[in-house]
Amino acid sequence: MGDARRLLAAAVAVLALVLAGCGGAGGETQGTPPPPTAGAPIVNGGPLAPLPPEGSREGRRICGKFQSVPVAGGRYEVQNNAWGATTPQCTTAFDTGFSVQASHDKDSGPAAYPSIVVGCNYGTCTRDAPFPRPLADLGDVRSSWAVTVPRRGDYNVAYDVWLDPTARRDGANTGAELMIWLDRTDRVQPIGSKRADVEIGDARWEIWQGENEGLPVISYVREESTTTVLDLPISDFITDATRRGVVEPSWFLTNVQAGFEPWIGGEGLSTDAFALTRNGV
Repeated sequence: MGDARRLLAAAVAVLALVLAGCGGAGGETQGTPPPPTAGAPIVNGGPLAPLPPEGSREGRRICGKFQSVPVAGGRYEVQNNAWGATTPQCTTAFDTGFSVQASHDKDSGPAAYPSIVVGCNYGTCTRDAPFPRPLADLGDVRSSWAVTVPRRGDYNVAYDVWLDPTARRDGANTGAELMIWLDRTDRVQPIGSKRADVEIGDARWEIWQGENEGLPVISYVREESTTTVLDLPISDFITDATRRGVVEPSWFLTNVQAGFEPWIGGEGLSTDAFALTRNGV
């Protein structure tokens, strides 16, 4: 009996050593893929529009009312766009975004729309821009965006998506304006009136419709405000606006912009990181 017990104990010890060897450092890494390269799109189970790491916030400062400057090697364009007021405004552009320097005082509407642009806007087209593009060939357009907002002032944080019956590269768009509001202060509201609610991209949105000098405007206002979105499906909003008859399926998407509409203040508004992709590129 004693010999049998000793043989059983030895067998158990050998088995334990074998199992320990299979579960050691080498065993833990087997079958585990390496981490993705920083900033690279992850098609399965990750962002298609990954936010770039925040880097230096130093860059060119533009103060002309409609002055703009390319960033990120020309992939994007940052515009000052102080269209709605005479109060001075400057924008500092850097590779991942921009910051605003302003002290507006306007209670009747936006003083400006400092923003980052992809596509063609009044004759300026970003490098390798996927737009203008017909909606029939739009594909999957997504954006990620992180901002910082001040505690004071009146403003919104919103995408501005422009649509036109033609592949317009200059001049004003004549089709429709589609806005996606992520955040706003209490006094600021979209053009027109609320018409409906919808769920897009795992969030609930109020739908506002109206006109701006005869141009149809549809705005999607996030019910729960946020300062960061990942993989926001821009194309899904366009599909919804088309279903509602605001956008025609034969039109073109000319450009996508992401920025702020300050009414009062403006100092401290900042795009910290931004990305937009079409079909993951």
